[in-house]
Amino acid sequence: MSKGPKYLKKTVEAILQLKTEKIRAEISVKNIRKLKGIDGTDRSAVMFYRNSLVFLEQEGILKVINHSSPKKYAVVDEIKLKSFVLG
Repeated sequence: MSKGPKYLKKTVEAILQLKTEKIRAEISVKNIRKLKGIDGTDRSAVMFYRNSLVFLEQEGILKVINHSSPKKYAVVDEIKLKSFVLG
C-alpha cells in the first residue's frame, strides 16, 4: 500500500470514531469536520480530509454512496481501514 495523503491516519481515526459513535452510517468531509471541530473556512484541513477520503476510495476501502455534494462514503473493507491506524 502506498503512503497516501498527509491526514490519512487522522481521517481513518475519525471514520472509526464516527462508526463507533454511530452518529451517521455514511462518512463525509462534513461529518469529519463536525466531529473534529474544524471550521469550514479552514480550507487546507478540509482539502486534506477530502483527499484522504478519495485515496481510501481508490484503495477500495470506501465506496461512494452519494455523488452529490457533500459526497458520502460507506466502509467496504474495515480490516484494511484499521490497518492504516495500526501501521
